[in-house]
Amino acid sequence: MITRAPLLRDRRTHLALAGIAVVLVLGILFLGAVPASILRGVIVEKLQGASERDVAIGSVTRDSFFSYSPVITVHDLRVAQPRWAGDGDFIRLKSVSARLSVLDVLTGEVQPDRVRIDGLELALIRDENGRSNWDEDETDDRDEDGNGPALTDLDVRQSRFSFTDRKRGLDLAGPITVDSEKGLRAEGKGTFLQTKASLSFTGGAITGIDPDADYPFEMVLDSPALNLTAKGKMQGVLNTGLFTASLSAQAPTLKNLDRVIEAGLFGTQPIDLRATVRHEDKDWFVTKLDGSIGRSRLSGNADILKRDGRTKIDATIHATTLDFDDLADDAGLARAAALTRRIGPRVIPNTRINLSKMGPTDGQLDFTIDRLLSRRDTVFRSLKGTLSLDHKLIQISDLVIRLKSGRMTGGVQVDHRSGAPKFSTDLTLRGASISDLIGNGDIVTATMRGRIKLSGFGDTVRAALEKADGKAAMVASGGSVRATAAHVLGQNLSGAVGKIIDDPKARVPLRCLVASFDAKNGVLTPAPLAVDTEISIGRGEGRIALDGETISLILRGGAKGKSALRIVDPIKISGTLTAPNVSVAGLGKAEDAEKPSLGDVLKVATKSIGSALGIGSSDKQAEAFQRRPKSLNCDAVIAAAMR
Repeated sequence: MITRAPLLRDRRTHLALAGIAVVLVLGILFLGAVPASILRGVIVEKLQGASERDVAIGSVTRDSFFSYSPVITVHDLRVAQPRWAGDGDFIRLKSVSARLSVLDVLTGEVQPDRVRIDGLELALIRDENGRSNWDEDETDDRDEDGNGPALTDLDVRQSRFSFTDRKRGLDLAGPITVDSEKGLRAEGKGTFLQTKASLSFTGGAITGIDPDADYPFEMVLDSPALNLTAKGKMQGVLNTGLFTASLSAQAPTLKNLDRVIEAGLFGTQPIDLRATVRHEDKDWFVTKLDGSIGRSRLSGNADILKRDGRTKIDATIHATTLDFDDLADDAGLARAAALTRRIGPRVIPNTRINLSKMGPTDGQLDFTIDRLLSRRDTVFRSLKGTLSLDHKLIQISDLVIRLKSGRMTGGVQVDHRSGAPKFSTDLTLRGASISDLIGNGDIVTATMRGRIKLSGFGDTVRAALEKADGKAAMVASGGSVRATAAHVLGQNLSGAVGKIIDDPKARVPLRCLVASFDAKNGVLTPAPLAVDTEISIGRGEGRIALDGETISLILRGGAKGKSALRIVDPIKISGTLTAPNVSVAGLGKAEDAEKPSLGDVLKVATKSIGSALGIGSSDKQAEAFQRRPKSLNCDAVIAAAMR
């Protein structure tokens, strides 16, 4: 016998399930017939964005009573500028129609695939800090998936745009159209860096196409400050997150190009560059870079990646020729020239090493320079190495500098992770001719070795070395010295005069030359400064001040054999590193000792004879040294200097 209770329970269950089914059906039907008034509120909320800017809509209509992907038309739309951008409207348009998924609209995920725009006025603004009114939440860490709008059809009529970018110094305005025959075209006129400028952007038609298909485009910015062309294709319609393009740029300075691409580049001499560029989400890949900066010619490639709020750059640069002056613009060169006129020429460069504006940038640059160019006489010929940057620590390693003869190897470092920048060098010199290094003709012929290990704090290389500690040494073993110079070094007047008369071109062996200096607070003192020849020996004292690059050295010598008449005055070296002045035997210049006049010889002889007779002044230190000159232990002294 069937009871009544189970039957009631079954009936109630069936009614509940039927009710749920009815609600689901009604919900599905409602989605297909959502009133335009409801969609209006969703659209307003989406357009307001985080800035809560004012949005006004005349009306919203849909093309059919029932459809899950209706064509929604917004009439008389106005979106005000955010408050920071000033008065006026960001967007004004007569109407915009788009085919949308109702579910996407209600969830805020709007991806229209068919859009018709009529009477658009678009005012794009970007401030000095890079904040833009079209993407106010833009940061380096924002999520990007590389996908552009999923458009299959786009038509834009009777529309205009204006673009004011205060960070780039760009201000343009003009018409924008998209139609099925002519494709996309935007043309603007205005200014770039306060010079007249025009911009054109063209793309293919967006009518009945696959939204993921390759989309061709071409852009030309024409201005006296920069001529930039880009031709390529986006991976999807209007997908600026994924594209590949061939670029060409000409400008009075690289910094003008940087105003557009914002890669942290610097001022230079005029550029003419070409490259292939690929943009993927946050990352940039530059290949086939080729062109010129001033009279420097270079090629290379670079990967620029954005990770965890930092920019990582890995690049390779090969320059067939490079003039370091090309890496400064006219204003920079003018400032350097004015400084030189004020303080005189300097050997130590005034290169800036303050990295406070470097920002969150890391990376590695492998560089090779086949030939170094200079407007001044220089012994430097080529350069290669690896530059790495990690949180404001720059290290140049595997450095090889080829000279006119010989080479320098080692590394350089700039550490600006805290406090003032610290500049450090550890360089080794090998195989250099002394005549190439100091231009002494054939007075001394020898192959030099050296070690420069200095470090100091300052915003420029010059400022850091002016207060540097460490050591610097140049040494030679073997070679020869002109005999007359060797006798002068030994302060042997009779020997020097004899060689001038008998054989002025005669030479004697050089046992060793050691110019080793300890550096303390930018002052270099001999440790030791000595020359040992077959017939004489000399030792130096004094100082070289890197602050001002001034020299104040005295070289006292003695003859290893008998000297009938000694030269009283020592050799004095004064002046600067760029213009040293050597006074030999009390004469004004070093060359006077090589080709002395009869009056010069008589002057030196008279003083020497007077000293021998005890008449007139004498150099007690020189006399003591001349009485007991000792040969150097060349191997030991050189080994100590090169440590």
